[in-house]
Amino acid sequence: MIRRATHYISEDEPCMSLCEVNLITPDMKARHRYEILIVVRDDNLAEYRRDMGRADKFKADQINILGGVCDGNDRFIEETVGSLRDLACILRENPSFDKNDLDTLSQWQDKNTRLIFSK
Repeated sequence: MIRRATHYISEDEPCMSLCEVNLITPDMKARHRYEILIVVRDDNLAEYRRDMGRADKFKADQINILGGVCDGNDRFIEETVGSLRDLACILRENPSFDKNDLDTLSQWQDKNTRLIFSK
């Protein structure tokens, strides 16, 4: 899907999503963390990108937060740029779980799923 690009946003603007992802810089020399916001402009989606600096300086994982959903041609947006940025800041500073626990959680889930469906 091709989206319009925008070079400015406001904190109170309706926001479909916020992502913080590690990407190669345009000069292909480094990996940086980019904030990517999808906002609504004139009934169309527009993408805003901000370079947040070198990816290796971020301890937190990449982030993807939904602020709204699309249902056909209808959009239901509950969040603003400011509210999603606030949430991203919280997730960046206080991750909700430790990635090292995922293997244990996965093993527990597999064991319990087998117990439920084997009866």
